Amino acid sequence: MNNILVTTGDIKEDYEIVDAIFALDSCTEGVFKGADPNKAFDKVKDGLRKKANELGAHAVINCEFEYRVAVSQGIMSSKQVIEIFAYGTAVRLH
Repeated sequence: MNNILVTTGDIKEDYEIVDAIFALDSCTEGVFKGADPNKAFDKVKDGLRKKANELGAHAVINCEFEYRVAVSQGIMSSKQVIEIFAYGTAVRLH
């Protein structure tokens, strides 16, 4: 699945559009260590790749990424949560 391209732009190869896809993921860490946005970003890209793979697509183009930072209340302490959601167009190369 890592060979599925995820990009915020278009590609110069001929392709057919398969479908619009969406993914959401998050990363939570403890009170003394903040949540890692890179980890959440990698997880949401993997989610896009998984959905593209299920559809038989070769790439996800024109992706948009958005995030929010929240605080989740735990039993002993609060934790920082980073949620990232993304959408893009799954395409099959010719």
